[in-house]
Amino acid sequence: MSTPTRFPKADPSIVPVEGPANSSYAPKENGFVGAQSAAADARHAASPGTSHDHSLDAATNAASVSASPFGPNNEQLPDRLQEALRRIVFQFSTESESTRRQEIRRIKQAHQFWRGLQYLWWNERDQNWHLPFEQKLSGSSSVEDMPRYEFVTNIYQAFGLSIVAVLSQDVPRVRFFPASAQAEEDVAAAKAATEVASLVERNNRIGNLIVDEAFNLWTDGKVGAYVRFVVDGQRFGFHPEAEIATREVKLGNDVYVCPECGAENDAADARDKSVGEGAPGAGISGSNGNAKLNSTRSARTQTEVSAAPPRTPLQSTPLAPSPGAPSPTPCDSCGALLTEEDFVAAETITVPAAQTRLRVPNGQEVITIVGGLELKTPPWANDMHEYPYVQWNMEVHQARLRAAYPHAADKIGAPVAGPMQEYERLARLAQSQGGPLTEGGDFNINLITFQRTWLRPWSFFSLDDKSLRDELLQLFPDGAYVAFAGDVYCESRNENMDDHWRILHALPGDGSSGRPALGDALISVQERFNTLSNLQIETYEFGIPPIYADSEVLDFDSLQNQTAEPGAHYPARAKPGQSLAAGFFQPEPAQVPPDLAQHAANLMGPVAQFLTGAFPALFGGSMTNTDTAAGYSMARDQAMGRIGLVWRRMKFFHADIMLLAVDCFRQNRPNDVEVTLLGAGAAFESKWIRLADLKGNLFSYPETDEQYPTLWSQQRAVLLQLLANPDPQIQSVLAHPENMALMKRMIGLEEFVIPDEESRTKQYREIAQLVAEAPVVKTDSATGSETVLPSIVPDEFADNHTVELEICKRWFAADAGQVAKIESPAGYANVRAHAMLHQAYALKQQGALLRGAQATAPSPPARPPHR
Repeated sequence: MSTPTRFPKADPSIVPVEGPANSSYAPKENGFVGAQSAAADARHAASPGTSHDHSLDAATNAASVSASPFGPNNEQLPDRLQEALRRIVFQFSTESESTRRQEIRRIKQAHQFWRGLQYLWWNERDQNWHLPFEQKLSGSSSVEDMPRYEFVTNIYQAFGLSIVAVLSQDVPRVRFFPASAQAEEDVAAAKAATEVASLVERNNRIGNLIVDEAFNLWTDGKVGAYVRFVVDGQRFGFHPEAEIATREVKLGNDVYVCPECGAENDAADARDKSVGEGAPGAGISGSNGNAKLNSTRSARTQTEVSAAPPRTPLQSTPLAPSPGAPSPTPCDSCGALLTEEDFVAAETITVPAAQTRLRVPNGQEVITIVGGLELKTPPWANDMHEYPYVQWNMEVHQARLRAAYPHAADKIGAPVAGPMQEYERLARLAQSQGGPLTEGGDFNINLITFQRTWLRPWSFFSLDDKSLRDELLQLFPDGAYVAFAGDVYCESRNENMDDHWRILHALPGDGSSGRPALGDALISVQERFNTLSNLQIETYEFGIPPIYADSEVLDFDSLQNQTAEPGAHYPARAKPGQSLAAGFFQPEPAQVPPDLAQHAANLMGPVAQFLTGAFPALFGGSMTNTDTAAGYSMARDQAMGRIGLVWRRMKFFHADIMLLAVDCFRQNRPNDVEVTLLGAGAAFESKWIRLADLKGNLFSYPETDEQYPTLWSQQRAVLLQLLANPDPQIQSVLAHPENMALMKRMIGLEEFVIPDEESRTKQYREIAQLVAEAPVVKTDSATGSETVLPSIVPDEFADNHTVELEICKRWFAADAGQVAKIESPAGYANVRAHAMLHQAYALKQQGALLRGAQATAPSPPARPPHR
C-alpha cells in the first residue's frame, strides 16, 4: 500500500487558519469537519515524541486523499486546473473594468471628503484625485496659481457621524424559527441558535461591526459580511489538552502448539530447556519466563487443535526462533518434537500510556465587514443570487502569506499584484496609509495583493473546453473558492458563496455598483459650502481698505527710514486751518453680501438635513419654531422614517449573518461550548450549548416590530412618564420585583435601595445551587415514612419567606424551571422541597401574627341583661 502524500500545513499557533482547512485528520463526532482540525494537526506537531496510532493516521489520510486527491485545500492542484480557475477569475474580474473604475472613483472621493481632503480635482491621465498643492510638488505651477485657502468645515463627516451613531446605537434583534414546528430537532435547534447568536455577537463585538457597517453604507454604499471559522492562537489564545499515548501489551505468553497432541507448551519454558541442554544461543525468548499458560489456550481440546489449519510463524515477532536454533524441543505431553512452524505468538492489544500536555490554539466564528474598495461584485447584477462571483481583495504582508501557505512560500513575492489589479491596489493603499496626499504614502513591496474569489458552479460554463469544465464541476459541485497571492495560486476548495457571504446596499437602485451611498448627496453641498467660506475669508482679508495720506501732511521719506514699533512717533504737519485727520482718507471696507452668509447657512442646515435625513431632532439639535416636547417627538419620528429605509435593510442583513454564524458554529465546533452568564442573582452561571441540539433545520427573521434605534435617554423618559401615570394597573406592573431592577438601572442611581432586592438575589443563588444537587430523603425508623428535605434548608428566623417563595414559584413557571423539570428532575424536586419549607414557615409566621393580634385586641363590651 502506497503512503499518502503529506502536504505542509499552516500552524494555527502562529498564523490564522480559516475555513474548513487542513481537514486531513479524522472528522468530528457530529459529522462535520472544520478548521478546528488544524488545531488537531498542531497537537500532533507539538509532540513528535508521543506515540499514537499511526495505522489510524494512515487510514484517515488515505481516505482524505481519496476524497481530495490534490490535498485538503487542493494545494497540489494540477497546473491545467489552476490555469482554468485563473482564467475564469480574470475573465469575470475584467469584463466590467470601466464600471469598476467609476465605482472606485466615487468611493475614493467619499473617503477623502471624510478625511477632510475636499479640494480635489480629477486627472483623466492617471485616473486619480489630486489636491492643489500636489501639483506644486510635481508640476511647474506657481504659488499664485493655486488656491489661497483650503479651510474645511467638514459637515460631510459631521452628518455622517450622526447617521452612523443612530444606525449603530442598537443591535437588531434576531428570532430563529424551526423549519417544522412538529419536528423536535428543528424546535431544539431554533432554541439553541439564539444562544449561539448571542455568543457570536459577544465574541465579535457586534456593536463595533455595526459601526463599520454603517460607515461603509455612508461612504461606499455597499458592504459585505464574510462569516467563517478561524483557528488563531495569537488572537484567541490557547487551551491545554492532554494527549494519551499508546503502547502494545501481550495477552498471555508465546507458545508452541504440538502438532500431535495439540498441547500448548510455554515458549519461555522451551527456551529454558534448550538453554539447559547446553545449546548455545537458543533462539526463543519470552516476555515472562515464569508466567503460566494462557487459560483460554490450555482449555482448547485436541480435536480443535488438530482440526485447525496449520499456523504460519510470525517472523516479525522477537519471540520466534532464530535461524541458528538448536535441535527441536520435545513436547511436555507427548514428547513430539516442536519446531518453529509450531510457534504461535501471543495476541497483543493497544492500551493507554503516558499523557502529554499540549498547548492547543483556540478557534471561533469570525465576522468581517468588507467595504466597497475591497469587495468586488458584478455591476450588472441586482441581487446576490445573480452574482457569478464575489471577490475580496486586500493587501497582506508576504511573511503572513508564506506562513499561511507553506507549500507555496517559495513562490510568494514579486510581482505583488496581477496586471489588472494595480489600479485597485493603489486605491486601497492610498486610503489605508492615509497622509495628506491622495496617492498615499509608502508603496510597500512586501504587501502582496491577496485575491480571494468565490465562483458559482455555472460560472465554469464560461470555459469552452467541455472536459475541463466537467472536471471542475466534479471537483467543485457547490462552487469554487480560489485564492491567489499576486499571481501565485494558494488554495481552492468546494464552497458555496451563500454559506459565507451576505451583501447589503444602502439604497435601492439598479445593479450592484451604481447605487449611491448615503452621503453622496452631501458632497456637492460640501463643495459649495467650501467655496462660499473661502469667499468670506477672502473678503475679510482683501476687503481691508488702504489708507491715503497727503504728502504735505506726512513726511514719507522720514517714514520709510523709521522702524515700525509700538508707541513710535511719526513726523506729520497739518495744513493751516485743518485738522491732522483731514490729511488722511480710508474708503469703506468690503462687506460680505448678506445673502451669501444666508446661503451658506442654508447649505449647512436645511439643505444638508433634507438630503441626508439627519434632522436636528435626530441628533439632539435645536429647531426653530419648535419649543415643545411633542414637537420634538414628532420631528424625530419623521426623521426616523427616513432612516427606516436603511434600518430595515440592516435588520434583515443582520438576521442573515447570524444564520450563517449558527451554521458555521455547528459545522466547525468540535465539542459542546460553555457560556458564562451573569444570573438573576448577580452570580456567575454556566450554560452549555449542545451540538446535539443544533441538528435540525431553521431559519431566521428580524423582530417583526418596526422599532427604530432608541437612545438611553429616550427609554429613561418613557420610564419617567410611566412612573407619573396614576393608573393602578401600570403602577402594579412597575412595582413587580423583576421590574424594580430595570428601573434602578434606567434611572442611573446605583445607591437606590429596592425593597427585598437582597432576598431575591439570595434566592436566585440558592436555586442555582439546588438545581445542581439532589434532595435529602430521611426515613422514620418507627413508622417507615419518608420525608424529603432540600439540600439547603431555609432559615426560619432570618429569611423573608414570602418574597423567596414568590421567586421560587416564578422560577417553576419560567423556561428555566420547565427545562430543569425534564433534564434534572432531582434538582427540580430539590427546589420544590425548598419552596415547600418556605411556604410552611410563611404560614407559621402568619398564624403567629394572627394569634398575637387576637390576643392584644380589646374584648367587646358586655351586653346588658335582658328585661
